[in-house]
Amino acid sequence: MELEAIFQLLFGAGVVITVGLFAGAALWNISGRFCQGAAALLGPLAAAGWISFAFRPNAELAVSAAGLTACCAAALGAYVLRRALVRSRRIEKEMSRAEARLSEVVAREVAEQASELERALARARADSLSLLGQEERRIAEERRQAVAEGERRASSDLADSLRAAQARLEQRIASWAEDLERAQGTLSTQAGRLRERQKQLMKEIEARIETEAKRLDAESEQHRGTVARVRDELGRAVQEALAAARAELETHSAERRRALHEVSERLRRRERELQEQIERQEGEAAGRIRASFADVERRQVEQLERTVERASSRYADAATQQFEGATKGARENAAKRLSRELDRAVSMYAREAQTVLAERLTQVAGTGTQRLEKRIGQVAAGVERQRDELIAALEHRVAETEAELRRRLEALAADTEAERGILEARLHDLARRIEALLARVDESRDSVRTLRE
Repeated sequence: MELEAIFQLLFGAGVVITVGLFAGAALWNISGRFCQGAAALLGPLAAAGWISFAFRPNAELAVSAAGLTACCAAALGAYVLRRALVRSRRIEKEMSRAEARLSEVVAREVAEQASELERALARARADSLSLLGQEERRIAEERRQAVAEGERRASSDLADSLRAAQARLEQRIASWAEDLERAQGTLSTQAGRLRERQKQLMKEIEARIETEAKRLDAESEQHRGTVARVRDELGRAVQEALAAARAELETHSAERRRALHEVSERLRRRERELQEQIERQEGEAAGRIRASFADVERRQVEQLERTVERASSRYADAATQQFEGATKGARENAAKRLSRELDRAVSMYAREAQTVLAERLTQVAGTGTQRLEKRIGQVAAGVERQRDELIAALEHRVAETEAELRRRLEALAADTEAERGILEARLHDLARRIEALLARVDESRDSVRTLRE
């Protein structure tokens, strides 16, 4: 018993050491020599346990030896885990340094691209400003030349037109004076004839007005009588219609009140009947529910009691038989089964530990690679996005400059066209006035000729 107790204590100490190794490997970065020393310590202890089991076959010794063996394997697994974690930390440090270098390279490239784009933008702005100044000077010079030429042409045309119009006007005024002198005599005679004709027409109009006034007075008397009769008839018809409407409204309101009273009485009776019927049905339903609940409860309790009694007796018999058979088989096969299970558990634990470690290493390597690729992709995407944004901003500024230049050119062209239109409108107005003056002179001449004739 002392040997078994010693190996049990050693097994417990091995478990504590194994847990400490795993915790230190995962959290505190213990040295590999410590893991190797723990494995070297637990290996001889496990061998001593198996040797003791060979001399004294006992289940407790077998369990202690198997546990020490498992602790030794776990110590080796902790050493492997520690190496894997150290490698993963080294990989992460390398990745962080690579990311830092990549960030520096990207920042430097972005700064260079930005400076190049700014220089290109400055050159484009300077070129556009110089072109804009040249174009403005050229357009202003063309505009001044066009305005001066238009003014010269307009002044010369206007002077020629005025001289010709003045000559025609002097000739026409001279002819008008002659025509007026000739027409003055004829107008005096025609004015006398017109005065006599006007007096005669006034007398005829006064006579017609007197006859029409008399006729209108007679017709107005007839209309006044007709209007009075129509007013009396309309008053009587309105009074009769009002009386009939009042009587009809009174009868309709009385019938409506009576119908409403009957409907309210019927509704009250129907409500009382429904209330009484609901109360009766509620009482009957409550009685039926209480009776059915009591009956169902009693039946369920009886059935449950019978079921519990049968099940308890059956389970007691079966448990007794199973306990007897199990105790007999367990006493004979306990040692063999325990040894086989321990061997199988140790081998399975070793395989699972190796599998878990391999999967962990693969996962760590894959995760690191994916993370590095993801960050590289993000950095490349950021660089591309910044470059696209800078190019888009440059194109937008160039487009705005071109649009502003076009707007200024269009404004200058519009101003030139407006001034040209104003000059043409003034010339047309002057020509229209001259033509109106000539037409008025012609009309005066024609009127003088007609009066003369």
